[in-house]
Amino acid sequence: MINLIFYVLCHSLLSPPAKKHSQFATLDQISIQINLWDESNQPTAARVRLTNLQGEYFAPEGHSADFPLTFSADQEAVEMDVMLANERRFAYVEGQVKWTLPPSAYRLEVIKGYRYSFVDDTLSFDDNRTLDIHLEHAFELPDEQWFSGDVHVHHINPQSALLEMKAEDLNVCNLLISDFTKDHHLFRGSIEPISDSLHLLFLGQEYREDKLGHVDLLNLTEGLVNPADRMRKYQYPLNSDASDYVREQGGHISWAHFAAWPGLEGPLGLVLKKVDAVELLCTIDPFQPPIFVEEVVPEIEMNSGLRLWYRLLNCGLNVPITGGTDKMGNLVTVGANRVYAHLDQGFTYANWVDALNEGRTFVTNNPFLVFLVNGNEIGSRIEIENGDSVSIQAKVWSQLPLDRLDIIANGELVASTQIPEGESYAEIQLDYASEESVWLAARAYRHTGDYVKSGVNLKQRRNVSRAQTLFNQYFGTLRAEVPFAHSSPTYLLVDGKPIYQQEDANYFVHYLDNVMTWLEKQGSFPSAEARKEVLAKFQEGKEAFQSLGQ
Repeated sequence: MINLIFYVLCHSLLSPPAKKHSQFATLDQISIQINLWDESNQPTAARVRLTNLQGEYFAPEGHSADFPLTFSADQEAVEMDVMLANERRFAYVEGQVKWTLPPSAYRLEVIKGYRYSFVDDTLSFDDNRTLDIHLEHAFELPDEQWFSGDVHVHHINPQSALLEMKAEDLNVCNLLISDFTKDHHLFRGSIEPISDSLHLLFLGQEYREDKLGHVDLLNLTEGLVNPADRMRKYQYPLNSDASDYVREQGGHISWAHFAAWPGLEGPLGLVLKKVDAVELLCTIDPFQPPIFVEEVVPEIEMNSGLRLWYRLLNCGLNVPITGGTDKMGNLVTVGANRVYAHLDQGFTYANWVDALNEGRTFVTNNPFLVFLVNGNEIGSRIEIENGDSVSIQAKVWSQLPLDRLDIIANGELVASTQIPEGESYAEIQLDYASEESVWLAARAYRHTGDYVKSGVNLKQRRNVSRAQTLFNQYFGTLRAEVPFAHSSPTYLLVDGKPIYQQEDANYFVHYLDNVMTWLEKQGSFPSAEARKEVLAKFQEGKEAFQSLGQ
């Protein structure tokens, strides 16, 4: 069951049965105003939905019930509304919201991100009314240094993005300019001036080549990577060729939608340390196999995006995770896939990006994770001697139902707890010892089996498949999702030995062999010299995987 807190907003009054009125009724109407307050009793933004008891949606003043759906063809879209699964429409509002309605009974829903309890109540009105709704946290953060962000957003204009960030309780929004967007003129290399102290917007870049893969470039202060206004025609230059330019300006490089699209170049960029993190949660359930360049990924059915990431960590690579929505329209709520970063200092964009680079992060589409090893936060490196044990603590809170909370070591399950139906909190505490160096992480999730059995396709886009999940009735993502959260690794180093598993390094040698075969047979290059240069770089990557652990 959803962890809902119901607010008694008014008393039901005796009245004759309400006549059936349309959205545009003009007779017997009353004025309703609802004021939204946060936990500090300050006016706040949220997403609201008002329907009659038959499910007909009533748009508030300044909004339309028949708002157009926006897609990637709509550049710099102005958004005030969003449509979720089952055609559930919501309006973004701030502070107060008004309706002019026929007297009747109505259902009101108010949603504000992942930390606030849902409001879902039935109201009866027979005269003008003003109501106050005080939103409350469903749980308190273990400390106040966790700040959330969406690393991958397109098309929406900054003003709409700021309103949606406030309503979705999101601290950072990275609007990515790319070859298919028309907002290049907006790039300024700094925080958008409309940002406030808790909501920061920054225009970065998605740099793409469809076979090589895509990268998110954040914190660009000097300029975009060229070509910025068109996708490359060839598998040249490589994405990783832009790495030095990005890092010289203090930038961050995430491998975009890694679980769905590791691309030809993903493992190469990571082993050569040209990429800072992978966007694990974006556009596809991480338990699903990648859906692009399947001819390259070895043993595709045995390697989900999650498993590919685990394999990279088993090679001894330091690969944190990030999350983003790849939002391109108003079927998606900004921050529906997000990353939380733990800051050691004050909340600034630069400090937030530093936390991404250092792996003080977890990704989520609803649950909030805590993961401590000997009291150390996510991303720590802990040195112990063989025979010593460490104390591990994992906790999770969630608005939506979860099934499991797990602790993982080198990709293998070492502890798990089943979360009873209706519970919104779970925890695991244990002492753990290992004879070898390992990476440790926590994850929480809802099983997808029941949805898959009922015919929900987790790979198709929602606007194509119309697939419905409970999650997608409350939050919008490109594809159907169920609740999922995962921490970046904490590294446990025993006697100073590196983390290394030979079979996983061999796997990526095989992966890059497949890539080189594909490039030789099907690759497109501007010249023979360019082909030779790219193949030499992939050979360097193979040798790098072969030398790991030595």
